[in-house]
Amino acid sequence: MLRDPRSAKGLEDLRSLKGLECRLYVNSAHADGMPAGAGVERGDPPAAPTVDVALDLAAAHQLIRLGISPRHDLPAVLLSEPGGRIRVAALRLAPEEVAKLCAGQGIPAARLVVYSSAWCPDCRRAKRVLEEASARFEEVDIDSNPSAEAAVLERSGGRRVVPTLLFDDRLWAFNPDPPLLRRLVARARGPERGRLA
Repeated sequence: MLRDPRSAKGLEDLRSLKGLECRLYVNSAHADGMPAGAGVERGDPPAAPTVDVALDLAAAHQLIRLGISPRHDLPAVLLSEPGGRIRVAALRLAPEEVAKLCAGQGIPAARLVVYSSAWCPDCRRAKRVLEEASARFEEVDIDSNPSAEAAVLERSGGRRVVPTLLFDDRLWAFNPDPPLLRRLVARARGPERGRLA
C-alpha cells in the first residue's frame, strides 16, 4: 500500500527515494536502443541523466558486467545510491516506464520472483512488505538453487545480494528498502495475496 506523503511514514518513504540517482542508458547506434518520445532525439531534456553507450564504451562495459546487453536490453534505467551501489536495474523500457522509474514508481508486472535465503532477515522483511501490499510472488532459495544464485551474481555485478526481486524478467531490485519496495510493487500487484503455489 502506498503511504500518504503527508503522513510521517509517507515522508520517510519520499526521503528514502530522493537519495537514489536515476540514470538512463541508451544506444544511438540501434534504433530500438533509443526510446521514442524520451526527448533524447529531439533535444528535449531527458527524464534522467542519459548515457549513450555508443559514445561511452566504459558505460557499455559496465552494463555488460551487470549482464545487460547494450544491443538488446536498452533503453535501461539504473537507480543507484550515492556511493554507486545499484538498487534497481530495469531493461527494455518504454519512455513512460523510464519516467515512472526515475520518479521512484514501479512498472506493471505479471510475475514477481523473490530470490532469498532462509537465514536472511532482510528477505523476511521484503516478503512481509509484499504480503502487506497483496503482491503475488514466488520464492527461490539461492542457497539451494545454484542457477538462481548465478543469476543474482550476474545482475548484481558479482554481489550475492538477498533479497533480489525480479519483476517480469525486466526489472531487478537488489535488497530494496521498504519504501522503495512499496513503490515498486504498487504497479505490480496481482489479484491474490502472498506467495504463489
